Amino acid sequence: MELQKYKVCPVCGELNPPSLLECRKCETDLTGIRITDSSAVQCAGDTVETAESLSSSGQVLVRICDCGTRNLPQARKCIACGEDISDILPEPAEDQETHTILYELKSVCDGFGVSVEKPVFIVGREAELQEYLAAKMYVSRVHAKFTAAAGKVFLENLSHTNKTYVNNTEISDSEPAALNDGDEIGLGGTEIGGRRQDNAAYFVFREKS
Repeated sequence: MELQKYKVCPVCGELNPPSLLECRKCETDLTGIRITDSSAVQCAGDTVETAESLSSSGQVLVRICDCGTRNLPQARKCIACGEDISDILPEPAEDQETHTILYELKSVCDGFGVSVEKPVFIVGREAELQEYLAAKMYVSRVHAKFTAAAGKVFLENLSHTNKTYVNNTEISDSEPAALNDGDEIGLGGTEIGGRRQDNAAYFVFREKS
């Protein structure tokens, strides 16, 4: 029996056909992702537990290098030794509960705010905060991902058409940005000449003790 082959999205865990160049779920670039067969999927009894199901369940995923270093799930090289880890399937962090950080996102423009207690929080017009973001046309359907891990909160841009900014600076699509208390996050827009764009969304990141 021939094994099925996939490109596992490093951001959302979607199992994509090998021919796709972008993730069919979150549109992440897959051009550098290695093709993995179904033998790499972890099976438990009759239940198949994929990276996608783990991510959607709200668990923190990590890629563990042979040297033992835990990397964020979208990392392609180990941050400690530089080894290529793109073919390692993300798995749940064993001690994720101890690293979960409570934080708040407060709108800069109005009184809206939300307390976040999930280790993984994906925002967009068809994701978390969709009711608030529905009219913000510069915000993508799946726009950005917050991940609480290793005592910090990291922000990743998931949109290839509308960018994500921290303190008015665009963050890299390939490198998550570590957030600090008081950082301003712009989804789809920046502050230009002292004015913010109406179709974008702006939040202040607040840590909670």
